[in-house]
Amino acid sequence: MNFLGARYGPTRPLLVDEYQNFTPTVLRELLHLQERCGFALLLAGNTHRLAGTRRDTHAVDQIESRIGMRFEIGQPTREDCVRIGAEHNVEGADAYEAIATYGQNTSLRALCHLLQNCAADTSGLGSIRLPRIETTLRGMSCGGDVLRLLHERRNAAADDLRGPA
Repeated sequence: MNFLGARYGPTRPLLVDEYQNFTPTVLRELLHLQERCGFALLLAGNTHRLAGTRRDTHAVDQIESRIGMRFEIGQPTREDCVRIGAEHNVEGADAYEAIATYGQNTSLRALCHLLQNCAADTSGLGSIRLPRIETTLRGMSCGGDVLRLLHERRNAAADDLRGPA
């Protein structure tokens, strides 16, 4: 408490990830420290708690009622996926289409994980093209399902461009 207190000047915000896994006792202690020391407390995690007792649910509801602001990050948009792709040096309209489809059907974390794996395969040299994305997906546990989804979307887009027969 002395370390986090005002005695040492303004403190930086404390960011706590995966807070939904904390026990009510730990959450209460974090909030007590925050109130006593006056630092910003940022809790990040999923909106759903892991299984717990009914008593835990009541205690956590009481604690969460004291949280000042909430921000929920929903599914990634196409624009989110494109921006993340640009940061990871993705190249080609087909590659951007693939990562947008993947990202919009998974999560930001999954998309970044995919692109980080693709970048590791290229040793950081060159760009990430569709064949690299497909190869990386084949090595992932969900790869087959995702590749089917990517190809179905690509075929549907091609059919849309051709128009009615």
